[in-house]
Amino acid sequence: MKINLLYQSWIDNKPWPNCIPYWKRNKEHFNNWGNVKYEYLEEILEYSEIEYTRNTLDDITTSNETFWFHIQPEWIDLSFFYENVFHYIDEDVLNQIRCNDQIKILIWFPTEGFNLDMPKFMENILWTIGDKGIPDDKVYLVFGDLRIEENFKTYLKKHKLESAIKTFGLNIFELNYRLETDRMYFSRNRMKEIKVADELVHPDLVDDNIIRSKKYVCRNANPRRHRIWIMSQLYKMNYLRYGYTSFLNRYFTPDVQSVGLHDARSFTKIKDPKDALEDMQKFIAESTPLVLDNTANDIGEQLNQRRMNVEHYSNSYFSIINETVCESSPGDPLFITEKVYQPMLQLHPFIVIGSRGTLSYLQDCGYKTFEPMFENKYDYINNAAERIDSAWTQINLMCGIDFDNLHHCYFEIYDKLLYNRERFLNFNRKEYLEKFTKWLTQN
Repeated sequence: MKINLLYQSWIDNKPWPNCIPYWKRNKEHFNNWGNVKYEYLEEILEYSEIEYTRNTLDDITTSNETFWFHIQPEWIDLSFFYENVFHYIDEDVLNQIRCNDQIKILIWFPTEGFNLDMPKFMENILWTIGDKGIPDDKVYLVFGDLRIEENFKTYLKKHKLESAIKTFGLNIFELNYRLETDRMYFSRNRMKEIKVADELVHPDLVDDNIIRSKKYVCRNANPRRHRIWIMSQLYKMNYLRYGYTSFLNRYFTPDVQSVGLHDARSFTKIKDPKDALEDMQKFIAESTPLVLDNTANDIGEQLNQRRMNVEHYSNSYFSIINETVCESSPGDPLFITEKVYQPMLQLHPFIVIGSRGTLSYLQDCGYKTFEPMFENKYDYINNAAERIDSAWTQINLMCGIDFDNLHHCYFEIYDKLLYNRERFLNFNRKEYLEKFTKWLTQN
């Protein structure tokens, strides 16, 4: 199918992203507008071989097709609070959106998947489209939460609201990370400064006769609370010596003392909250930042941990993935990032501290999970603290066994790791995105 994209700003016959603040619509701010991304949707459509057109308001007069005024938010605070994207829809376009059935709004925001109760997000969207007189049934939200449809209903019921906004959950990171790996490792026009052999494990070089000297990889940048908790337990158990670990305190060094006892119950129930907070405080004070390959200052220059070191994976047996989101139901997002696909590429099984149903979703997508090395039972637990505790039990087990037994556990599931790697490298990206394009046309 074809997607008709509508742009309100054109400079030198080139369309610029919609909803740039008026004072930033000049070359001085090119690609640095703050509240919106530059051509991200377009890039994804091209990579997936989905046809699209670029249009002005004048193009609509000669067509009876649907046109999408697409908004590509960058950061939640800028896009929906300080520089609310809806306030920078030009009046002539806004009038057409209100009155012309051919024009609909597409909010393209699959790169985030936080809880809908995140302050200034959904409440600002609902309030602003009402304030602007935009019919809510003309607003289509693509979000990174794969449970967004049911979670939006939960949100509306909780806040006693009604809305006809249409929602679609898209796991953009499988597609996006596949695009990134092409750029770094596989395409003819890849980044030549990257030496593939220095970053990726090659199956032909995996030797099952060599016992590896490390047990796991666990990389962390932003110090989210569930990440602090897991790392504090690795530190307390003296397991950091067994792993390739990082904890960069990116953006800030957390003040664990500000975490309340009630908050501590959101990531563990196996310890007294006071003891849990004491463990976290001790880890932050005594061991961070932990630098492995990037620092908090240069991580952006190194593609935000997309770059990897082959030794970290070829010389260890599994990954501990502290994902972005880890919450309790109801209303808990299912949000999966590139962190899950990196170990797949590196022939690593993993334990994921993240969304309920992550492993089940991956199975539905055709990937294999890692029984008997790791059990899947933690994946189904509704309460985040209980889920994290269950995952930690397995981490503790694997960090506690000897290297010979861990070596055996790894190669017992090695065929699954090979299968997952090939599945990731060969998935049909056009078919993958067609689910999204069908949703646009059928609603």
